[in-house]
Amino acid sequence: MSSNLRKFATAATFALFAGAATTATAQSHDGFYAGALIQNDFSVPYLDGALGVFAGYNYGVSSGFVLGAEVEAQYDWATNVVPAGSAFTGLANVRAGYALGNDFLLYGKVGAGVMTGAGFIYNYGIGGDLSVSDKYLLRGEIMRVSGTGMARSRTDFKFGVGYQF
Repeated sequence: MSSNLRKFATAATFALFAGAATTATAQSHDGFYAGALIQNDFSVPYLDGALGVFAGYNYGVSSGFVLGAEVEAQYDWATNVVPAGSAFTGLANVRAGYALGNDFLLYGKVGAGVMTGAGFIYNYGIGGDLSVSDKYLLRGEIMRVSGTGMARSRTDFKFGVGYQF
């Protein structure tokens, strides 16, 4: 059941971005941005959720290629990967992506950080930012998180809303 739920969440994320990418207004991906996110890894027997914030900077290199750096902080309220059952997480990431038109940025992301109760962690995955106006964006990510102090690795599904400065 959990595997089917993950497949559905993955397909829904990419269908949302693919369908909406043609209707948004033109937008550059360069510059500073910040936002809020909600995540879940659909662990069994209960949902493993978190709320967080992110901020970063993108730089357009050439021909649609974008490089960026990002920081993220979140509170995991029901995690089953640390003994305490909840954790604060801080991550620093680098991003590399390609702008599919002016409205959608598809990117890969990798980084490292710390989680209370688990110590050093690292993450990697893919995501997309969809510009829905001159300043606002919607975000979806699928990230794999691992660390030596975690009871198990997890796959996080993240959805967020951001503002581009």
